[in-house]
Amino acid sequence: MKVKGIAIILLLTLLISGCSGFGRSILDVIKEKYQMSDTVKSSVDQEDTARLFTTKQSIQEVEQTLRKEIKPDRESKLVNDKQVLVYDDYFVTLTKDEKDPKQTNIEVATYGFVRDNYHPSFFDGLLTYAVLNHLFGINNWANLQRQRCVTSGGCYQGYNKSGTHYKGPGSTPLFRSSLFRGGGPGEGK
Repeated sequence: MKVKGIAIILLLTLLISGCSGFGRSILDVIKEKYQMSDTVKSSVDQEDTARLFTTKQSIQEVEQTLRKEIKPDRESKLVNDKQVLVYDDYFVTLTKDEKDPKQTNIEVATYGFVRDNYHPSFFDGLLTYAVLNHLFGINNWANLQRQRCVTSGGCYQGYNKSGTHYKGPGSTPLFRSSLFRGGGPGEGK
């Protein structure tokens, strides 16, 4: 009986790990399957990026391919040729390329890039502001970011609208406004 219990636990563990993509991130999956065409760096932290991949597959085909590999934590509906999939470390935005309607843009952005650069209106009809507040751990992210976008010269609107010419708002986000981080030496960020 004890051996059966251990075998069941082992089987369940293997099954669960099989569903999670075997330690691969969604970025790894996308790099394997699609061609990268550009990278946009955050205006706040150069380590935060949005990477653009392209394909001739439809948005629905890309969504199904990604979902089979790694199930997203959250997924919007397809609205106006745009869909957002949220994973552990990345937002994946699928859009029809405005210059080539037969092509789908797959934009993979870090949470930091989305939080610090995207205009909240980009997510209208896709994800609620309450969901975004929760994902970023910031109360009232949408209002704070919208204010920042207005006062500092604009925010990112996705690759179709902003593309490589995006330089970002010139100010530090209100939710990251402190120049000093407490804790002293050896205390981390």
